[in-house]
Amino acid sequence: MMSISIRFPALLSLVAAFGLPVCATADSIPTPVRTFVQAFVGGAGQGAVRATAVPNLYEVRLGDQFVYVTADAKFFLHGDLYETRGQRNLTESSRRGVRRDIVDAIDPQTYIVFEPPKPKHTVTVFTDVDCPYCAKFHLEVPDLNALGVRVRYAAWPRSPRGTESFARSVSVWCANDPHQAMTDAKAGRTIEPAECENPVQRHFDAGRRLGVRGTPTIVTENGDTIGGYVPYRELVEMLEQG
Repeated sequence: MMSISIRFPALLSLVAAFGLPVCATADSIPTPVRTFVQAFVGGAGQGAVRATAVPNLYEVRLGDQFVYVTADAKFFLHGDLYETRGQRNLTESSRRGVRRDIVDAIDPQTYIVFEPPKPKHTVTVFTDVDCPYCAKFHLEVPDLNALGVRVRYAAWPRSPRGTESFARSVSVWCANDPHQAMTDAKAGRTIEPAECENPVQRHFDAGRRLGVRGTPTIVTENGDTIGGYVPYRELVEMLEQG
């Protein structure tokens, strides 16, 4: 088991950052798999384990990554599992579930939400108030609302706490009118500095767990992620297709 920590240090560091419940019942997981997973996570828990569509192959979730181990624990692999017919990516289906869990764990009261009269779809957008492509996306939020798309903004400043960009995100979330402050910030207008109990760091941490690398990053209802600006009509088409 020692070679695992050498080959997969990033996976092991993820284990320390996440609580990892067992998805399948303990009795349904073969003993070699349970032993393997406990050794893999170094006593941090059993990991999230479930049977796959492949006989005698189990999926182990480690943070936002996955490994697969045989029932006898003689073999494991780190990579995506595909169904031959249709070439469906089964690992990506699992990732969607992880992303939904991360987004659902964010307190909905901490989003800045642009709400349509009759919502049909919801997108969660990790945004930086100083990002040009975020500003371009924001100009189309009224069009998205008109087509029934609810836009929930989460904060993802491109620089860490203590920087001007981070402080501007805090000022937006702490403004008397966060919606107007968001619009003003994205238009390049001056916003009043403000401080309060705010979710900016929590949003940023959630974004990192989602794998956000830049803004805007859009998370759809089914857990897909879209990196970068997408014209609003194209986005609505993607949402309609599911």
